[in-house]
Amino acid sequence: MTRMRIRWLIGLLSSALLGLVAFQYYWITEVNKVNNERFNQSVNEALNEVIQRLAIENDISFLQRGMNSGGRPGPRRNMPTDSVGALMSNQENLPQGEIPPSEEFISGAFQIVDETTGQVLFQFGFESIMQQNPGFNNRQFANPQARQVEVERQMNRRVEMMKESWFNHLLGSNNLFARVNPDILDTLLSEELTNRGLNIPYNYGILHQPTNEFKLLNAQNKSDSEEIKKSGLLVNLFPTDLNQKEFYLAIDFPGKKKYLMSQAIIPLSASGILLIIVIACFAYAIMVILRQKKLSEIKSDFVNNMTHEFKTPIATVSLATEALQDDDIKGNKAFVERYVQIIRDENKRLGLQVEKVLQIASLDKKDFKLKFEQADLHDIIEKALVNINILVEKRGGQITSQLSASNALLDADKVHLTNIIYNLLDNANKYSSEAPEIHIRTDNISTGIILKISDKGIGMSKESIEKIFDKFYRVSTGNVHDVKGFGLGLSYVKNIIDMHHGTINVKSEVGQGSTFKIYLPFNNG
Repeated sequence: MTRMRIRWLIGLLSSALLGLVAFQYYWITEVNKVNNERFNQSVNEALNEVIQRLAIENDISFLQRGMNSGGRPGPRRNMPTDSVGALMSNQENLPQGEIPPSEEFISGAFQIVDETTGQVLFQFGFESIMQQNPGFNNRQFANPQARQVEVERQMNRRVEMMKESWFNHLLGSNNLFARVNPDILDTLLSEELTNRGLNIPYNYGILHQPTNEFKLLNAQNKSDSEEIKKSGLLVNLFPTDLNQKEFYLAIDFPGKKKYLMSQAIIPLSASGILLIIVIACFAYAIMVILRQKKLSEIKSDFVNNMTHEFKTPIATVSLATEALQDDDIKGNKAFVERYVQIIRDENKRLGLQVEKVLQIASLDKKDFKLKFEQADLHDIIEKALVNINILVEKRGGQITSQLSASNALLDADKVHLTNIIYNLLDNANKYSSEAPEIHIRTDNISTGIILKISDKGIGMSKESIEKIFDKFYRVSTGNVHDVKGFGLGLSYVKNIIDMHHGTINVKSEVGQGSTFKIYLPFNNG
């Protein structure tokens, strides 16, 4: 896949992901909006129900007071006639201007009934009141007609008094606390909110809108009272008064946001989890694409390097073979021996290169086993130095050693431990642009040996340090073939050290050189 196609793919996937995130945000916003509207509707219904129940309680209290006080009217006001007058008859036996109540009105019963439950809240009848009054029943009348006239006269007075009192009641008193009991209000609010499933703390108050002051408040501090004013959840406290009052019952819920979030926690959590999964899969897919592309490039470089590494010795062997076929050379024993040695060396070189590739393949398949035995690390280092010293000296460099470990014995595979030390020394030589200066040091700690190999070569960037133990990775020097190798050496080193239960890390600066630090435990049990 070309770089341009990968960019287009990442761009399209990113656009789709951003669209999905935007849609999820819109959906979450709409859910919160709907839940908020539903919450406000339930609160308003609860407040309206509280106001209705307060009005019924107020009416019942008024009628009970009227019955207990004998129907004494309050101050007179100009009253409009109403439908009570239509129920009155038998005017001829009454003084002028008095209208008698009808027999149905006298003998009937007056009731207040709760429309929702059908419960009779208040009930009385005029005739039952007269029957319970022995003073009236014992009075002497000239004839039954006179008794009836007196009854109707008294009833007419009472009706007029009730009409006036009821009218005053309908106008509504401005004395707030004569009409609203705070305990009853609090109980009704709690009941109605609980009936609608709104079991969360609340603050409320009765607000006088013209002055914007609270006449009743259950909040603890000023900030709570300000929040009540801003909540927008309020209703007219006395909506049925003929003279409208500017008292409003307002309420606020400090934990409203948390409550709404808890109501939507399941769909929001599910949406969030799915979105995280999608983002994680997207990131993983992009990472895999980029990794595969990079792996493809690394493998391509490996093939090129391997071709170059194999091509040189093969060409050398081919030239030496052709030279040996020359009749003039065949007779010269010294030339023959020389070319045979060249063929032998190049063949050995090819064998080592193939062996490296096979070793990495074996490590990948996990069928690679080490032969652990007691080994002296200092002896292994000395043997590795014998081989590498020749190469270093050819370039005018030197290797110094400081083998300070008092105990150099450990359980290790001698062959592979020799290989990893040789590889590190070989890298220090190859990646030194001038005469190599290499230093090797050993020290003891309580559980094992610390081995350090330092050089003053070209060094590495932080990006390279993170990748040097990856297969096929080779630090760039500006020319892919100026440093020979497959990029397998350090990967092999890391695997062998891991199999010895050790660790390896590196410190390096570009142009300053590198230091590899290896820890090897005494025992691998």
